[in-house]
Amino acid sequence: MADEVTNAIDFNDIKQSVEESLGRAPEGWSYLVTTLFTEIKEHCDQKDATYPFILQIKEKLGELRIYHRCDDRHIQSMITATIARANRTFERCSNAAETQLLDGWYTTLCCWCANDVASKRHPERKRLWGGQKKRVRDRMACGVANITARLTERMTVICAPRA
Repeated sequence: MADEVTNAIDFNDIKQSVEESLGRAPEGWSYLVTTLFTEIKEHCDQKDATYPFILQIKEKLGELRIYHRCDDRHIQSMITATIARANRTFERCSNAAETQLLDGWYTTLCCWCANDVASKRHPERKRLWGGQKKRVRDRMACGVANITARLTERMTVICAPRA
């Protein structure tokens, strides 16, 4: 007997449903996906259409995956655009990021978090930049790794996502 498949999104409590699938990351992928399904709900309410059936939301090989059953091309394009945006951002802090292979695992990290992970795995190596460890909220800081970077021309090239 096959298990009954349930919708991964409760359109009456989108935020909670997304956090159950992706974890609580208010600035990262959870925010992007919550915004996506809020817009989908508004779209379906305007068209008086049924909500799409979402099978699963997860991270796989460093990328966001949303498995769904939906024939509406507008909703499909909204999902595709959100996935494309998420795959260029770090899942926890939403800074620009790139998928990397770290110790056999694919992960999408921003340059600040990648530096933080590297310094934790290899504490004997001296950190070359971003040594400040106080809470800063601006566009040049990562709230997850809690690092502020002093960008030079060289670091801008290192930290910039691929075009």
